Amino acid sequence: MNGTYNITLITPFGPKEGTIVFTDRNGVLSGYIHAMGNASDFKSRKINGNAFEFSGILNAGFFNIKYTAKGTIERNALKGTVNTNLGTFQMSGVKA
Repeated sequence: MNGTYNITLITPFGPKEGTIVFTDRNGVLSGYIHAMGNASDFKSRKINGNAFEFSGILNAGFFNIKYTAKGTIERNALKGTVNTNLGTFQMSGVKA
């Protein structure tokens, strides 16, 4: 799971590009998401095999977006959903 993934979020405002950086140290997940010009360190995080879950707050300029991301990584492909205070978005990506 370690590495950088180029991701796309499907939002009502069109696709939003970003990156997720995962660091798995003996089953302890850390990292950050970079989207909309800002980065957010993972706050709450879980890992179980190829499944992940993390949450945080992303500063989007004039407001903050609270989020929880859940998904899986199969080989080099990432798939999941991101639940936010603005709605739920599909997320997909590939390892950089």
